Amino acid sequence: MPHRFSPALTGKTIAWAVGAVVAVFSLTIGVLAAMPEPEADIRLSPAPEPSSEGEADPESAAADFMGGAGLAGEFGFALYDSAEDRYLLAYRPDDVHFSMSVSKVLIAVGALRAGADPSRVAEMISRSDDPIANELWGVVEGPVVIEELAEEMGLEHTTPSPDWGRWGDVLISASDIVRMYEFVLTGLPEGDRAVIVDAMAATTEFGSDGYDQTFGIPTAADGLDWAVKQGWGCCKPDLFLVSTGTIGPDHRYIAAVFGAWDEHEVSEEQAAREMTAVAEFLVGALPDPA
Repeated sequence: MPHRFSPALTGKTIAWAVGAVVAVFSLTIGVLAAMPEPEADIRLSPAPEPSSEGEADPESAAADFMGGAGLAGEFGFALYDSAEDRYLLAYRPDDVHFSMSVSKVLIAVGALRAGADPSRVAEMISRSDDPIANELWGVVEGPVVIEELAEEMGLEHTTPSPDWGRWGDVLISASDIVRMYEFVLTGLPEGDRAVIVDAMAATTEFGSDGYDQTFGIPTAADGLDWAVKQGWGCCKPDLFLVSTGTIGPDHRYIAAVFGAWDEHEVSEEQAAREMTAVAEFLVGALPDPA
C-alpha cells in the first residue's frame, strides 16, 4: 500500500475559493509505549504571503510547506475560514483517515438528541473518555448514528466501521471535519452546541487514559481562542494522531490535521512535535488579527 492514508472513497472534491489511514483502534487505548527517539529536525517555513495578484492558492501553499518542512510523518490537513467561506490551506483534504476519538463529536450529537446526560457527554469530549464513549455508542445505536449524521451534515467521505463496536475506526476526511464543525456551530440547537463546543474549549491536558492531549492545535494556538477534539492510536503498524477544532474569536477558523508515522522509526514525542509544527503552519496562515 503506497500510503497509510487512502484516497477518498466517495463524493466529489471540495470546492475552495480558488479552485479544487489505516490504523487499528482499540476501544480502550492505553498510553502509547515510548520508543527511542531518532534525530530529526523540524524545519518550518512561514505561511506564504498573498501575492499582489491575489491570495495564495491553498493547495500549492500547503504543498510548498510540506515539501520543505522535513517531517517524517504523512499528513493531511485543512484550514477553513467560515466567515469568508473559503479554504486558507488544504493538503490532501479529501483523503480518508480513521477518526480515532474525533468520532466522539458525532457520538455526542446523537447522544444529546437521545436525551443523554449533558455532563457525561461533556466529559467524554473534554477528557476523551473511552468508557463513556462505549456507553453512549450503545445509546446512539452505534454505526446508525454515523450514517444518519453523515447524510444530515453533508459529509462526503465519512463511513462507520463494519465492525460494530469500533467507533474509532469511523472513516473521515479533513474536508468532512470542516463540514462537521460547521454543522455543530450553526446547525445544532444552542444548548447542544454549547455542551459540545464548551467541552472542546475545556479539553484537559491529559486524556482519561493519561495521554497528553496538547499536541497540535492547543500548543500551536496558545494565546488564541481554541476548542479542540484530539485523537490518537497505534500500533499495527502505525502511530496516528489527529488534531481538530476551531481557532480564533467566535470559532471563525476550522482546522483539521491528520498525521501517521511508522511506530518503529518515530517516537510519540517526535510525532507530537510534528503535529504541532503543522498546526503552527496553519495558525501562521490566519489573517491578522486571528
